[in-house]
Amino acid sequence: MEKRLIPVNIFDTVTLEQWLTQMAEEGLILDSFSGKKAVFEDQYCQRIKYRCVPTEEKAEEPPSQMKENFLEAGWNYVATLQETFHVFANQEEYPKPIPFTMKEGQRVYTQLKKKKRNSMFISIGASLFLLGFQTFLVYLRLEDYVLGTEAYNSYIYVIMFIINTMGAVREYRSYTLIKAKLESIEQGEEEESPYIPTTKWIRAETILNICIFAIMLFPLIGGIKNNHEGANATKIHVPFSYVSLEDIEMKEPNVQYRRESTYIDKKTSLFAPTQYEINQYGKTTYNLNEKWQGYEAHMKMVYLELRYEILAEQTLHSMIRHYDAAEVEKEGLDQVWIAKATSSTSIFLLKDNKILKIVYWGDGDILSHFNEFSEIVQQTHNTKSV
Repeated sequence: MEKRLIPVNIFDTVTLEQWLTQMAEEGLILDSFSGKKAVFEDQYCQRIKYRCVPTEEKAEEPPSQMKENFLEAGWNYVATLQETFHVFANQEEYPKPIPFTMKEGQRVYTQLKKKKRNSMFISIGASLFLLGFQTFLVYLRLEDYVLGTEAYNSYIYVIMFIINTMGAVREYRSYTLIKAKLESIEQGEEEESPYIPTTKWIRAETILNICIFAIMLFPLIGGIKNNHEGANATKIHVPFSYVSLEDIEMKEPNVQYRRESTYIDKKTSLFAPTQYEINQYGKTTYNLNEKWQGYEAHMKMVYLELRYEILAEQTLHSMIRHYDAAEVEKEGLDQVWIAKATSSTSIFLLKDNKILKIVYWGDGDILSHFNEFSEIVQQTHNTKSV
């Protein structure tokens, strides 16, 4: 037995019949179908004519009465293709016409046309819905897409959109073939195929599915890569001078500070190719009423350079949506927002396509270092190699 991919749309019955005849002339005799493949038995070369008869309802085999009628006319039942076509074969040089009238064919093809039209509209509607929903999510959660945290969901929507678009194209092709078949029946003409297809070893859809599978692996690979990029400050160099947590804590007199750790994470995404996140941890102690008090200090700094400046304002507003922030006017900056909470202070700076977010947990005066933060987004940085 030998399997070959069916090289044409199954509703292009004339070409499909010619292809099966060509295979028989090469010694491959149709035995059955397996999905989108035809299963052939390797024999001697024969001249066999095939006819694909449509079925109104999905069935694995034609009714016994139908088999008998076709057999009387010299046509033997061979196999059923995707529960849509019953395939009959005849080895006579001048075979009799199949006992399947144009009126019967017109009725069945009319039903198939309605089904394909509905399937086409459903696939188109699904593609448009997925595209619109993805666009809405990008607008609603732009920060997550810029930072790359929604990359996996994005790939899922893109894959689903591609699959539904492929389905819509396939259903449209089937619909046009059935429509042409009905027109030929109404005009009482026999359809002809201008070519005999070449056997395909792989479908374009298969290649596209392989590409889709590869796309699905991108977030996993990216996640693994990002997990390995978070490193101690000595391993990753940042292209700007950042304020240290020690400078903030030690500004007050009689304060003792012990640095715990500093970690830097370098990321990239489609919308923000340059991203740095710096986390500093430490412990601060001070003498209050002759008693030593202390707390754990933490400061997170996120620096972004967006690919498109037009996204900057929307991204900034997306980042501050969960904060009770107030806007402050500062010379040299496009926007400045400050949010104060019980245990933290947050600062958001915007200049051209650069965004800087600082979140500080501690009792120090972080706003006294505002000018140093401002310089980070106002200067041009040359990224150093990691």
